Amino acid sequence: MKKGLVIGLIIGVIVLAAIAGGAYFFMNNFMGRAKVVEELSQIEEVTKSGEIDIEKLNEITDRTVTTGKYKAVEKAAKNYAKDLFTKANEMKNLLQDEKLGQMLTASNYQADGPEFVESKKYVNEAKQKLQDGKAEMLGLIEEAKINSYIEAQTTDTSCIELYKQLLAEDINMPESEKKELETSVDKIVSALDIELEVLDFLTQNKGKWKVEGEQILFDSNTLVIKYNSFLTRLRI
Repeated sequence: MKKGLVIGLIIGVIVLAAIAGGAYFFMNNFMGRAKVVEELSQIEEVTKSGEIDIEKLNEITDRTVTTGKYKAVEKAAKNYAKDLFTKANEMKNLLQDEKLGQMLTASNYQADGPEFVESKKYVNEAKQKLQDGKAEMLGLIEEAKINSYIEAQTTDTSCIELYKQLLAEDINMPESEKKELETSVDKIVSALDIELEVLDFLTQNKGKWKVEGEQILFDSNTLVIKYNSFLTRLRI
């Protein structure tokens, strides 16, 4: 075989190898990103409409389906999603606590009145949990906090940039939406404050009211008016 043909053959093999290597690198990058996107889509599916399937969420966030640089992005995004939605689910369960809605009922007045020690304790604890939860939720949706999850995984700028692209909606959440979250929780806390006022009012006026069937009866019209004013404030 002529020397020139041998050299030409070697060069051809090198070029083909380079092309194949480039294609593999491109496909690997494409597939890595696609896997992360798919995992985030699955997280969105199990958390949409506020109905959070915690068991399924944990199943997704606790697994790793990528390798290399994409592993850092996947782990960071999943760690953030897990913390965010776990806290959101805790808040949702607290807001849906049926016991809080039973505090100003005839049955509770009979069961825990007239001092309402257990009722007041329960409402105060719920208030504190809501206020703490609100602070944690607001902290979790701050840009610096969101970015801290990827910064804890890698210093690779391309990974950090991809992470920020994938979580752009969270990072760039409008202030109006953050305010809406804050206001919603504050309204519930205000309602609980009124509940506590009612329970204090009943305690202060023990012996001046009684429960008959599903109704609470007071000794004077003045007390009736005051009691009803609390209920009006709760309905606003």
